Amino acid sequence: MRTPFFVWLFLLLVNLLQAVSGQCLSDQQSLLLQLKDNLKFDPARSKNLVKWNKTSDCCIWRGVICEEGRVTGLNLNNESITGGVENSSLFNLQYLKSLDLSYNNINSMIPSRIGDLTNLSHLNFSNAGFQGQIPGGISNLTRLVALDLSIQPKFELKLENPNLSMLVKNLKQLEELYLDGLNITVRGNEWCQALSSSVLNLRVLSLSDCNLSGPVDKSLLKLKSLSVIRLDSNNFSASVLEFFVNFSNLVSLNLSTCRLNGVFPKEIVKVPTLQSLDMSNNPSLQGSLQEFAKNSALQRLVLGNTNFSGALPTSIGNLQNLSRLELASCYFDEKLPNSMTKLTQLVHVDLSMNNFTGPIPSFNMSTNLTYIDLSHNGLTGTVPSTHWEGLHKLVYLDLSSNHLEGPVPRSIFKLKNLSILSLSSNKFNGTIELVMIKELGNLTTLDLSYNDLSVNVRENDSTLSSFPKISILKLASCKLRRFPYLKNQSKLQYLDLSDNEIDGEIPNWIWNVGYGFLLHVNLSYNQLVGMQEPYSLPYLFILDLSSNQLHGRIPVPRPSAYYIDFSNNSFSSSIPNAIFFSALIFFSLSKNSLTGVLPHSICNASGLQVLDLSSNRLSGRIPECLSKMEILGVLNLQRNNFSGSVPDAFQDSCALQTLAVNGNSIEGQIPRSLANCTTLEVLDLGNNKMIDQFPCFLKNTSNLRVLVLRSNNFQGQIECPNIGGTWKMLKIVDLAFNNFNGNLPGRCLGTWEAMMADENEFDQSRFEFLQYYQDRVTLTSKGLQVELVKILTLVISIDFSSNNFHGEIPKEFGQLISLHGLNLSNNVLSGQIPSSLGNMRQLESLDLSRNHLNGTIPASLSNLNFLGFLNLSDNQLHGRIPTGTQIQTFSADRFQGNQGLCGPPLTPNCPGDVPAGTRKANHTISGNDEIEWNLISAEIGFIVGFGTVIGPLVFLKRWRKWYFDRVEDIAFSILPQKLLRKWLSWKMGTRRGVRVGGRRAS
Repeated sequence: MRTPFFVWLFLLLVNLLQAVSGQCLSDQQSLLLQLKDNLKFDPARSKNLVKWNKTSDCCIWRGVICEEGRVTGLNLNNESITGGVENSSLFNLQYLKSLDLSYNNINSMIPSRIGDLTNLSHLNFSNAGFQGQIPGGISNLTRLVALDLSIQPKFELKLENPNLSMLVKNLKQLEELYLDGLNITVRGNEWCQALSSSVLNLRVLSLSDCNLSGPVDKSLLKLKSLSVIRLDSNNFSASVLEFFVNFSNLVSLNLSTCRLNGVFPKEIVKVPTLQSLDMSNNPSLQGSLQEFAKNSALQRLVLGNTNFSGALPTSIGNLQNLSRLELASCYFDEKLPNSMTKLTQLVHVDLSMNNFTGPIPSFNMSTNLTYIDLSHNGLTGTVPSTHWEGLHKLVYLDLSSNHLEGPVPRSIFKLKNLSILSLSSNKFNGTIELVMIKELGNLTTLDLSYNDLSVNVRENDSTLSSFPKISILKLASCKLRRFPYLKNQSKLQYLDLSDNEIDGEIPNWIWNVGYGFLLHVNLSYNQLVGMQEPYSLPYLFILDLSSNQLHGRIPVPRPSAYYIDFSNNSFSSSIPNAIFFSALIFFSLSKNSLTGVLPHSICNASGLQVLDLSSNRLSGRIPECLSKMEILGVLNLQRNNFSGSVPDAFQDSCALQTLAVNGNSIEGQIPRSLANCTTLEVLDLGNNKMIDQFPCFLKNTSNLRVLVLRSNNFQGQIECPNIGGTWKMLKIVDLAFNNFNGNLPGRCLGTWEAMMADENEFDQSRFEFLQYYQDRVTLTSKGLQVELVKILTLVISIDFSSNNFHGEIPKEFGQLISLHGLNLSNNVLSGQIPSSLGNMRQLESLDLSRNHLNGTIPASLSNLNFLGFLNLSDNQLHGRIPTGTQIQTFSADRFQGNQGLCGPPLTPNCPGDVPAGTRKANHTISGNDEIEWNLISAEIGFIVGFGTVIGPLVFLKRWRKWYFDRVEDIAFSILPQKLLRKWLSWKMGTRRGVRVGGRRAS
């Protein structure tokens, strides 16, 4: 039976209506539901998949785009998909033009069937969780316009075979390419040639963190449509090429963290279409900012952590569209231009860590500002309240570490959205009542430390209770006399009330602040005498109670603490076993009155880097397990009553940098296993009872800076002729009061390079917590015992006194031009004082007394302008004491005991000198009264010359004016400009002073 015509017509109309309305075709809906069943995902986190069901039209499902009832777009990003997609019905959706699986955790390879979706124009697999090699099938997607395969570093997606060239060779229509994070294995700059020979229509190129090398090849210029170039976080190790200027459509250029060097091409900033420029984190990249054009489109200028320098040009006010300005950690200087007030679109400003000077320009017209960081500069002057009015969106304000003065602007305390406020390390003065900050309801960080402020805290003042969000409170050096009332602070994590005038007991309620969140407490440098009982310390990370008057038993923190400093108090108990736990990294109990032995439980702190128990009354033996701790960097047990020997069990992996046991009763030898500690910098064994030879076996410790063996029973020679290696970084050597003998080793002196250079640059400690620790060494300087702090950079000294050294003083000492102190006294040295000692221009103390030195005092010693202590007494020196600006200032006893010495300050004259005033008034030509014609002629010449020049200057005004004009001409031609500016400012100030009543205006 034939089907009636009207039935065919009806079916045709239904199909047409379905196509026009976009209603999902049944086969398409079926494929989507199969896909949902195939995929593993978390329904609680899904926004799209979880809502797909067969009761509704699939074309209205979230994440689905249809054309004529066919699925052409699929958006499943961030759907918490886990497991693979290779066996799903996804690849049967043949009409797909757009596929987005980004931000999932699929955890499998990209299926090779991806090449079957030949209609795809947009493919986004970024951070989808795919791993392994990218399949070659993607190169079959010839209609692709945008391809995003970028990943986070935790994923391992490779582009090896096929490589980059094979991937893109067929993608002729590609306009956007994102491969960030992929390990693109190409040699040199082949990646440039691979792109420039295939994807000529490319507009966006994003290859950040792809392990690319450079330099960037000029062949990229074939990609004439490029407008966005992101190549950051690669290792180009090259200069920025000027050909980037030739991208006429360039909108965004990001070359941050690429190890760029050389000079940045200033023309790039002038590209008229450029909106975003990021060259940050290239410390070797030099440059300066030139004039900005009025029609500049620049919106983002990010140059932080580079070697850019110079002034910020006034024309920066032309950047009317600028929203982000980041110049942190550069070398910019001079004043901030007032034209910055014109940057009304600013949102983010970071000019920290530079050398900017002068006042802060007003930002009150930039009402969109949310972030301002001007910290660590040289900004001066007061800060007007009007500068901050209207900045109601401001969230972050940091003006710390400048020279700002005057009262803190009241308008700052009206910025209700302010979350972080740091004004520390300035010269702000006046009194701040806590009630002033009551309006800052969103405040999370407040730092007013180290100003001249007085923060007024009233007893039981509940003002701070209105800030439930505050997490960091720093009020160091704010003249506090009592604890702020913090009882109700539920989120406080960081509390610094150090360097104040708080006395009495630490209230026990302070340990309950933060309801378990309190992690950092610093109450150091106050006048606290105890801790209110009962108390229970919270799960702190850092606890600093140093430099108070606390006494009694040592408080024991919870096992979470890794930094504990109880130094410089009056604790008198023994050290509890329970205080040493595995998390401990820094522990100091120095300068207390602790007694007893050092418990072996200390070795439970396997991560300990710094242990300082110096200046106590601890006794017993040093636990052997300390020498087995592989990560220990500082062991300071000075000035105690330890006995026995230093443990000899240092491991091959020893990381020790400081070993100080000075001032104990240590016996025995230097442990030979200490040679394993190749990073050793400070070795202080002074003032003990050790018996040994000079430690030549430590020659491989090339980082050694301080060697103190003072006041022991060491003996033998100190030269190590058969040992390789040198101590190039050595700055302090103290071998005084031992039994060393033999000649002083001139050859070794020539290898101590740190004592030879005017400026020394050495690697800093590789331990995080050693930055908080300062080594201390007690030395004899200028005849007095002093404790030196920060010795590694400030003091350079040699003390070989009170031994049995003989022979001559090596001339190599003269090479140590950075030496501050040299003590060779009380030995049996002979011969002459080498004239090369006059080369040590930094020398402040020189003691050669009580030796057998002979000859004359070298005239070169008069060149030592910094010499503050000199002792040459009790030798066999003779002749005249050299005249000079320094030597005659020392007392006579510094030269006594030298029978042949004469002249000031020891004696008025030397034998044979004719005393002044003893000549007869009338000279005769005969006999011994011969006229000294050479002296008379010199005197006459001086008088004539003096009169010829000075006479006209005194009596003739015109001659005087001509003379001083010529002097100024000469000065302007030879003197540095900075010196001339200072001289001219003084000169003009003097002239102005003449007009003010004869008194100079200051």
